[in-house]
Amino acid sequence: MCIRDRASAIRKKYAKELAEKIREQLVDLNFLDVRFEMKFEQKETFGADGFDEVEFVIATNPGEPLKPLGSVASGGELSRIMLALKTVLAKNDEIETLIFDEIDTGISGRTAQKVSEKMAQIGQRHQVICITHLPQIAAMGDHHLRISKSVRDGRSFTDVSPMDRAHRVDEIARLLSGEEISDAARKNAAVSYTHLRAHETRRHL
Repeated sequence: MCIRDRASAIRKKYAKELAEKIREQLVDLNFLDVRFEMKFEQKETFGADGFDEVEFVIATNPGEPLKPLGSVASGGELSRIMLALKTVLAKNDEIETLIFDEIDTGISGRTAQKVSEKMAQIGQRHQVICITHLPQIAAMGDHHLRISKSVRDGRSFTDVSPMDRAHRVDEIARLLSGEEISDAARKNAAVSYTHLRAHETRRHL
């Protein structure tokens, strides 16, 4: 076997291991019946990246065929799939900052909590910036910025302000109950904030 073929064989071997690790992370993010593989095709010419053309393929529901990642996943699903990838690659990834938007689309409850835990896990080695409207995800953040829009003198302005713990609890309560924050919502927000942060701290002790 020539060097080119050996290199391709090694790549395919570790691709199976990587795909399985990513699949496990996807199951943990509530893609319960997901299949995830790396498809290989041989290019006509040999280049700096070898002669393998590699593509991620996925099937998110039972009975569906494997299809290219970009053709079957919505924006929210792609964000969760990227989160699974980054969770697996976090130890070796040299990217310093990761930004997640729309990651809370179409999720709630336990799935939202799992997403927040994985982002906190990645946050041990990277800066993670997340735009979210879910209290489960917001409660897990180390720092919070409140983004608001207003109209002044006929012009629209976007204001970004950091929040201390009291304001963070208020904002989480607002996500839970709406504009009018009840005492019950504030109490629930304080408990959720404390519980989730303590939970993630225990995971990394």
